[in-house]
This record gives sequence, C-alpha cells and structure tokens, in this order.
Amino acid sequence: HNRSRLQDSHFVFEPRRAFSPPAAMDIESIKSQIDDLLTKLPEPVLTKLTDLEKTTNQPKSLIAGGGIVFGILLFLFLCPQPLVLNIVGCAYPIYASMKALADEAKDDMPMWMTYWVVFTSFKIVMGPLDFILSFVPFYFYLKLTFLVWLFYPSVKGANWVLDKLVKVYLFPLIKDAKSD
Repeated sequence: HNRSRLQDSHFVFEPRRAFSPPAAMDIESIKSQIDDLLTKLPEPVLTKLTDLEKTTNQPKSLIAGGGIVFGILLFLFLCPQPLVLNIVGCAYPIYASMKALADEAKDDMPMWMTYWVVFTSFKIVMGPLDFILSFVPFYFYLKLTFLVWLFYPSVKGANWVLDKLVKVYLFPLIKDAKSD
C-alpha cells in the first residue's frame, strides 16, 4: 500500500542528464570578465595591481579574483547571519525581478513571484524555528543554499517549487476556496 502511494505521488524520480557547468563557469571566460572589470578601475588601483602582478608573477585577474573570493568569504563568515541571509536572498532576486519587469519578460514572472512568496514564507516560518534548528550543524548554510537554489539562473528552483508543490497542492485548495 505504501509503495502505491509513492508511485501516485508527484515526486516521481526523473533521471537527469549529467551535470555540465554553464558557459559562465568556464575559467577563461571568468578571467576575461575580471580583466574587463579591471580596465574600469581607477589608475592608482591599476598601478598597485600591476606592481603586485610583477612581484608575484601572477596575472592581475587571478589576484583580483582571489581578492573577490577572499572578500566574499569574509562576508559570509564574519557578518551577522541574518544580514548575510537577507543580502543574499534579496540582492540578485531584486535585480532580476526589476529586470524582468523592465523587459516585460512574461516567462520569468511566475518564477519570480514564486521566489518572493517562498522567500517571505520562509522568513515568517523560520523566525520562530531558528532557535530550535540553530542546533543543527551547518543550519545557516543549508538555509543559504536553499535560497540560492531557488533563484540561481541555471537551476531556478522556484520553478520546481511552483510546478511540483504550489500547482499540485496549493492551487487546488485556492480553487476550492473560490467556489465556496
């Protein structure tokens, strides 16, 4: 009986093709993007980077990329966790939502609406539960990973939440409530 319930479930395992990183993950493209950004820096900063490049025999893009990674790690480990969660959970999603509104990208609207509903619900539910769940190892990083999974452009987990959870379980309840 339990097996038939699992088969009827909407969480059917669907084999995926092997993960292949998106083009944006290519090291050479990342280096070229960093080099493009470095050309926009003020002259004194470029001079210091050139001096560091000569001293270390490492390319400027590697030095700058290392500095960026170091800054991100400092941010993640030294800033208060609620601040990190709010910045990570809001910075890119706000930008992408505004971009979708400006471009009138109708395809992205359900995904971003779902993201903001899940993010808000997540914040409301996690408020009281944080004290209890904070004893779980790496709980903060699990929450952070979940939020990034929801909005990361190559994954768009909010679409999965919409298709597999909201449309299946929540929409029928809303439609039934409308008919009353």
